[in-house]
Amino acid sequence: MEKLAIIDMGSNSIRFVVIQIADNNSYSMLYQQKESIRLGEGLSVSGCLSADGMERAMICLKVYEHMMHVMKIHTCLAVATAAVRNAKNGEMFLNRITNETGIHIDIISGEREAYLGYLGVINTIAMKDFILFDLGGASVELSLIQNSIVKYAVSIPIGAVTLTEKFKLQNNIALDNLQECTKLIRHYMAAIPWLKNSQLPLIGIGGTVRNLGKMDQKATNYPLPKLHNYQLPRERFENLYTTVINKSYANRKKIAGLSSERADIIVAGAAVIQCLFELTRDNELTISGYGLREGLFFEHYSDYCHLKKGWNADILAFSSNNFLRTLDNIDFQHVDKVCQITERLFDLLKDIHGYGETERRLLITAARLHDIGKVINYYDHARNSAFMIGHASLYGLTQKEQIITACIAGFHHGISNKTVRAYRYSNVPTAEDWTMIRKLSTLLALAEAADVTYEHIVLDVSLTIADNVIVLVLTTTPGAVTSAADYEMNQLLKQFKKEFQMTLLLIWK
Repeated sequence: MEKLAIIDMGSNSIRFVVIQIADNNSYSMLYQQKESIRLGEGLSVSGCLSADGMERAMICLKVYEHMMHVMKIHTCLAVATAAVRNAKNGEMFLNRITNETGIHIDIISGEREAYLGYLGVINTIAMKDFILFDLGGASVELSLIQNSIVKYAVSIPIGAVTLTEKFKLQNNIALDNLQECTKLIRHYMAAIPWLKNSQLPLIGIGGTVRNLGKMDQKATNYPLPKLHNYQLPRERFENLYTTVINKSYANRKKIAGLSSERADIIVAGAAVIQCLFELTRDNELTISGYGLREGLFFEHYSDYCHLKKGWNADILAFSSNNFLRTLDNIDFQHVDKVCQITERLFDLLKDIHGYGETERRLLITAARLHDIGKVINYYDHARNSAFMIGHASLYGLTQKEQIITACIAGFHHGISNKTVRAYRYSNVPTAEDWTMIRKLSTLLALAEAADVTYEHIVLDVSLTIADNVIVLVLTTTPGAVTSAADYEMNQLLKQFKKEFQMTLLLIWK
């Protein structure tokens, strides 16, 4: 087992996370803290880190050092980005940090910063071709990703803090100042040939990006309290941009979803994104809650577990299995058997239900996680499983797909309209989605019932269809007692007929 601390000292804030890698190589976050220190404040004018900024950073880092001592953490990955990288006194400040706290912080290049952001995204968002940008306080890192591999990466020295100071965008916005700001942004971006008219999806990392996502969620009454993999259409972004540039600092602080500590720098940060939209001609921004820190972790984790470096081919399977391994008392043989039967039922009935690979993926994920609610309590564990799946760190799904997966698992003991009404996110799936959820949860319920005794007696499943009747043949281990499974599966025949408009007969072989 290892406890790993990660410190990311940026231009605007310092972030501290603690992640545990268990003996079975599963990982989970134990602690996280963030402090806004404005280390890059005044850097664009003086070229140096200010005394006040460094003092705020020292106070914060001494707290983090104490936390590592209390938590008995011996491995710390600590990096500094653009503010320290560009400051004349950056190296001197890092020497002071080491002397006073014992924490060794590495200055990373813009290219490495871009690569770590890429690792954080490619392991958590299922896209293969996109433009990635990491917008910080003193720089923005841009990468072109093709077939999941970094094709090009560049760092340009414009960020939300430095642009705000240079063009005086903190309070009431002078149009001339904003125009000069966007002119400079376009100048830097025009020198990047692969950006123009790329029409590739945009994925954004950083506090400005997340804050814009929060603002959009508040404005649209979005029901999920989650930013990672949230889609912000260009039209709605431009409405937010118009709002922030037309308000004073005092009034920007009142905008729902906008952090008060970012109200002064949001205009400059949003201007960078506006220029990216214009240049790439893309129409949607995907917000990544994961970036540099997660990239540092995945890089370390792949070494620790002797895995292939870079990215995982199936991030959904990897993350769902990782989540399972963080829980106690999971019967993995039962999980595997339910998944096997569920998958077989889906494939055999494909001509009946008409669903494809996407729905199959959601169903198998629901099957793998269907029993996790038992860690809360056995009674009503299906509903508990739905809640946990809806909030788990599952990657490779859109936010809507994750809720649909949660709903499928939530009804593996039978469909209850009362549960549908009570589920907090029941309005996220459409009526068409709910039809699919009911059908797929019926298949999962049948698979769960087939292994109700946890004896794994079902070896194979086959079927024949005649007229309006489906004959399901379950081949079992020699001498298996099938009465319990037969009883449980028969309780679901009425539900099956309601959802599929066909009669199901069971034959044990």
